[in-house]
Amino acid sequence: MAENHLSFDSIPQVLSNIVEKLEALDRKVDNLHISKPDDPDAWLSLKDLCAYLPNHPAEQTVYGWTSTRFIPFHKKGKNIVFRKSEIDEWLVGCKKRSIKDFEREAQEYVNSKKKKML
Repeated sequence: MAENHLSFDSIPQVLSNIVEKLEALDRKVDNLHISKPDDPDAWLSLKDLCAYLPNHPAEQTVYGWTSTRFIPFHKKGKNIVFRKSEIDEWLVGCKKRSIKDFEREAQEYVNSKKKKML
């Protein structure tokens, strides 16, 4: 680590940097303490869902998913809530398809069109 020579005039800036880094660490520690619900039928709020999902998406991203019906959700009044069991099923179902899967589906599509044309 490089040595920094502190002067009396640089103390406010150094303290400001220290406070910013402490706040960032505090946020990271808070995120570590968020426990994942154990009950599969537990209801998750939007914030709980963001903490529960592996990629920790932003709340605005989840709102976009709900508006396109990409993710399962329920509305309770003005609030959007999520059932943990449905989210777990959704996560399992979101696996990426391989190139072979795409090729097989394309071949099935072509074959079905050929049968209709005959």
